[in-house]
Amino acid sequence: MRASPLATRASIDARAIGARRDAKARARRARDARAGATRDDDESWAFDPLALDARATRDATRDATRVASGACALVAVIACGASEDARAGGAAIDPFYAFSPVCPASDGVFRVGQRAAISLAGDENIENYRPLINDVLIRVRTELCVLESFVRETAVPFVREKGLGWVLPRRETSETYLAGVVFMLGANFILLGSTKVVAIMAIYHDLSLGLATRLFGSALGALGPTNEREKREKELNKVMDEQMNELKGVMSNWTIGKDDRARKTQEINDKYATKLEALRGSQEERSDRDDAVGLSKFRQVAGIVAVPLKVYGTVSSKGRQVLEVFDTFCSRYFVAFTVTYIIIKTAHYTVLKDFP
Repeated sequence: MRASPLATRASIDARAIGARRDAKARARRARDARAGATRDDDESWAFDPLALDARATRDATRDATRVASGACALVAVIACGASEDARAGGAAIDPFYAFSPVCPASDGVFRVGQRAAISLAGDENIENYRPLINDVLIRVRTELCVLESFVRETAVPFVREKGLGWVLPRRETSETYLAGVVFMLGANFILLGSTKVVAIMAIYHDLSLGLATRLFGSALGALGPTNEREKREKELNKVMDEQMNELKGVMSNWTIGKDDRARKTQEINDKYATKLEALRGSQEERSDRDDAVGLSKFRQVAGIVAVPLKVYGTVSSKGRQVLEVFDTFCSRYFVAFTVTYIIIKTAHYTVLKDFP
């Protein structure tokens, strides 16, 4: 049976389409093979930024990413090893790598300030101003930490280990000279600012707590049994002073005779004996009345509580005065003292090296 012309033409067209598809596939595989060979052979090859060949671009990007990742990993390993070696070598000759200041007292001041701010304003009300409050407290803590770290981690350990022989030794060496000069210069920079912060805090502490404890302690002391005894003694001393003045007037009068003097003396003694007995009786009655209402026990408790309050207030006042004097010295006279010390130490090291 013979095929129709239309069927024959459709069959021919289908075979032609399949042949073209196979040719395109072979051409694409050949192009990919050439692109791969070119990437392997040509080191200057780079991916197509305009994405003219999408598959080649994806392959190139993947290869470039792998190469970059490997290079970064290698550089990171080398850098970490180098930094560890540098840190280990540096730590052997330079203690700055191990410097980590510890300031428990300064941290305590920071925490106390935070708690005080929260307790005064409330946690919810303080939320909008928390960054400002924290920044201020952190800076105050930093100033205090400078002084605390200098004393706890530098000055005290060094003096404990080396003593004070390096301050003004009999024979000045390069080590003792540098130690003294560096210590005094560093102390100038540290004490000049830090002591003022400490003095200001001492003033605020004395105004807020020291003054209150002194006043409260004085008030309780006035109600204590000691003050009551002193009050009774003053009343008795007043009457006896009056008696002595009258007796002195009689004895210093040379116009009266012996009998008149003895009579007047007896009258004065009898009069003031009655006064003293009446005063003593009133004091005893007042004491019994206080015992009856429990006021005597209250006086005893008030006297006991007043003692530590007075001590705390006095220590606060004296400490504030000492810190103010020390701050004044560091602000005005410590620089002159340091310059004088360096001049003497330099002269001892250079000119008077063998003296004494």
